[in-house]
Amino acid sequence: MCHRYHLNAQPGEIAARFDVMLDEFIESLVSTFYPLSLGPVIRLDDSGERELTVMEWGLLPAWWKPSPKMKSRKSFQRKCFNARCETAYEKPTFRAAYRYRHCLVPVSRFDEKEAWFGFRELPLFAFAGLWEHWEREGEVVESYTFLTTEPHPAVKAVGHPRMPVVLTSPEEQQRWLSPDFVDPGDLFLPLRPETAELCRLDESQISA
Repeated sequence: MCHRYHLNAQPGEIAARFDVMLDEFIESLVSTFYPLSLGPVIRLDDSGERELTVMEWGLLPAWWKPSPKMKSRKSFQRKCFNARCETAYEKPTFRAAYRYRHCLVPVSRFDEKEAWFGFRELPLFAFAGLWEHWEREGEVVESYTFLTTEPHPAVKAVGHPRMPVVLTSPEEQQRWLSPDFVDPGDLFLPLRPETAELCRLDESQISA
């Protein structure tokens, strides 16, 4: 499971890289994100155009309500910051979002087992994300998670069994955002031509 990632890009850079209109109310997005953080995501609006917005990391489905075993929404969200790509389509927590609400999560690097991973020649890429809208008693929460898959060899080398589904090219990203998305094909594979250069980053690249 991935519980930490970093974004080292200003809103203008994200807008240019992902072909999205810039919201004037979104300020600096440079940060390290943890579950329940507010993080930037890119989704399609009601007209089918891309929009950059901010949501809470940890998916909260529209049907969730407090129960004796799970009294707070944040307790539920802490269990939903990743979704397995092999089963998300059928799990009650994720299946509606998997079918109808895809998003891109902008990323510069991600952490597994206290090691940072990214692309030396690609300072900005995306995770394949899902998002939800929840309302109850006047409280409104928009939240996201992202899919995980089998590890790339570089990630496997540090002993971690999973990693996020990374989307590096505009074509992959558009395919994931498309309302017509049905079959992932090879999109969830950890080692594709587009992801071959994923590597463990050294200190100079982490501090850059």
